[in-house]
Amino acid sequence: MTGQDQDTTTRCGFVAIVGAPNAGKSTLLNRMAGTKLSIVSPKAQTTRFRVLGILMRNHTQILLVDTPGIFQPRRKLDRAMVAAAWTGSEDADITLLIVDARAGMTEALRAIATRLAEQKRRLWLVLNKTDLVRRDALLPLTAELSAILPVEHVFM
Repeated sequence: MTGQDQDTTTRCGFVAIVGAPNAGKSTLLNRMAGTKLSIVSPKAQTTRFRVLGILMRNHTQILLVDTPGIFQPRRKLDRAMVAAAWTGSEDADITLLIVDARAGMTEALRAIATRLAEQKRRLWLVLNKTDLVRRDALLPLTAELSAILPVEHVFM
């Protein structure tokens, strides 16, 4: 195949990275981008606003949107952070739901999954921190989430 036969159509897509606080959203963005774009800390709610990372792969541009963790808001700032996360998901071509496999299926995760299912958007499930749990716990967690969500792909 010569260079002239290759598809040179430029493509661009938005990918929202959502999940509960401290699931690993910012770490994933930083790893995929190959640089520190988003602050990473053991403290919950470190990411307070959406952070954009741009990846270039040949003729494809992927805009990764790191969102604040989704939790039950109590203060005005909390409500703004959670609203920013949901808006990021609604605007995306694909949503990556990052799940802390160590925490498992929590009520907060169930609420996030239920709301994402209502959006009827393209969704990929990413189980994070899988090295910290027993392997036989991963498939039941995946099955439980897949029963709630229309998951296209699962990554561990």
